[in-house]
Amino acid sequence: MIYTFTANPSLDKLYVLNKLSIGQYNRGQVVQYDTGGKGINVSRCLKELGEKSTIVGYFGGSTGDSLIEKLTSQGYEVDPIHIEGESRSNITLIENINGQMTKLNEFGPASNLKALDSIIEKIEKRTKKGDIWILSGSVLPGLPIGFYAVLINKIQACGGLAFLDSSGMWLIYGYQAIPFVVRINRNEAETVVGKKIESKEEIISTLRMFQNKGLGISIISLDAEGAMFADKNAILDVSAPSVAAKTVVGAGDAMMAMIVHGHLHNWPLEKIAQWSVAAGCASVMKEGTSIAEFELIQALVGEVDLRVID
Repeated sequence: MIYTFTANPSLDKLYVLNKLSIGQYNRGQVVQYDTGGKGINVSRCLKELGEKSTIVGYFGGSTGDSLIEKLTSQGYEVDPIHIEGESRSNITLIENINGQMTKLNEFGPASNLKALDSIIEKIEKRTKKGDIWILSGSVLPGLPIGFYAVLINKIQACGGLAFLDSSGMWLIYGYQAIPFVVRINRNEAETVVGKKIESKEEIISTLRMFQNKGLGISIISLDAEGAMFADKNAILDVSAPSVAAKTVVGAGDAMMAMIVHGHLHNWPLEKIAQWSVAAGCASVMKEGTSIAEFELIQALVGEVDLRVID
């Protein structure tokens, strides 16, 4: 079974306006409402790949109820944890004049250790050997910085596999709990090593650190350049094809979904790497938070170049 956990889901509103004028009155139009949050986005991508998943997360207030209702109506299984406060709303602004995107994200409702106890209880109740838990995104204010590390330890104690995609201290504590997979970008990798990463050699060094820690697969995304992958035996440098990007939102979630799909089908690392980079590229070609179709991903796979480092 696949579980995607979103600690801080959101109602995402897409506004379109001619030009954003800072410090002035602006008028725009809401063109799209979406359920947001990295774990939820991974579930959406998994569905396109034919994989079923259960969405687990913290949902609060009328916004949280709306999110649950919308997800359920779209055919997703949702196992919510109800919390006090109101789930957040995020705004994406798109300027017609230049295509520039501006995001305004709320922090989310404050929480406490009761919320931590609730997700631990759910992990214990649901997790069977070989189950996958994808832990993605930010954490509610008030939860401890070791939040994901606690969940990873619990998931793996129950026989499950933890796939982590986070940032900041949640990432620093989380990767040290040795999840099966870590997928991060260059900025997040810099947080891990505590310095600017300016070369491929420094990325390789970071991946070797993950290898030595005992992680199953580690990935550092490099935006338009592609990504670098490592398992216990090899490091791969994967170059992305040049595409017409319409958004930067969701590429990492599309990659994570493909990594899970490849793992479930026992793909070798080389195939996982090529297909997940193609999935990320396909994602940025879509408007807003639209999910890339499998056919588009498949068409890009042949344009992905791969080099084995060692």
